Amino acid sequence: MLFDVGHLLHEEFLPVYRAAATGGGWEDAAETAAHRVGTRLAAAKLPVARVVAALRSADRALTGAMLDDGGDARALAAAGTALTAGLMAAFFTGEDGLADAVLAGSAPGGAAASYTVVSVRGAAVDKVVNAFRRRGTVLRSSSGHLLLPVAEVVALPLCREVCAELGGEVWLCVAERPAARVPLARREVDEVDGLVASLGRPPGVYRIDDVLFESAVAQTPEARDELTRVVAPLLGNAVLVETVLALIEADGNRAVAVKKLFIHRSTIDYRLWQVEQLTGLSPVNPRDLAVLGTAIGMSRAGARG
Repeated sequence: MLFDVGHLLHEEFLPVYRAAATGGGWEDAAETAAHRVGTRLAAAKLPVARVVAALRSADRALTGAMLDDGGDARALAAAGTALTAGLMAAFFTGEDGLADAVLAGSAPGGAAASYTVVSVRGAAVDKVVNAFRRRGTVLRSSSGHLLLPVAEVVALPLCREVCAELGGEVWLCVAERPAARVPLARREVDEVDGLVASLGRPPGVYRIDDVLFESAVAQTPEARDELTRVVAPLLGNAVLVETVLALIEADGNRAVAVKKLFIHRSTIDYRLWQVEQLTGLSPVNPRDLAVLGTAIGMSRAGARG
């Protein structure tokens, strides 16, 4: 593939230099642009010397233009350094290709011994990737799955830090496997994410142990049929379904659920009595509540399918 490297760098990096010159936030944009361009240049198999020369030329031209307009010299220097470092990191590692290869079941040279696969929902993948990069290495695949070359026990606190940093509605599901078995981890995180979404679980970090009961039920046709029968009378009452889900999110704590629903304690007690009358399951019993939540989740998953 032949293209003008200098023109590419100018077009991709200009918005970052402009933001730096005016004192705006440029860090996330720099990480995203550098990774995108570095990966593209790596795929084109360009000589390192050509890339380095183009980087120097683009930095001189863009910095000069911004300084002529009264830009902040210190911020421009920081932006140029960040762009160069990010581009070269992506250029030398070929992150996207490696991630796709490992997720497809191949473990090419340069792959780690094992990976924790992370699915992302509720936030722009670019923002999540940049948050992980600030904490270490992360590989991004074309499917949007992320690969962390660390054990799950290490990945979990990293994921929680990322969720806390991004705030808002962010769901991350994780699973670890040896490099050659990463496709199994991908299927696992997709299954966990589907169950978490169906069950209306709050934003956060999830693994298979968090939905183990629901996962087992989902894979057993007889259990699914029985749950469908049990929950059918409840599904026609959106208020009762909302109440059950609020209680699940509150870990069975009625006082917390009352605040979430903005209702009186006597109101939730009456609603839960109605649920028991319709289904024969008592939402105040932890096991029955788990069964109800699973049944609702399975019904929603079936409706979407």
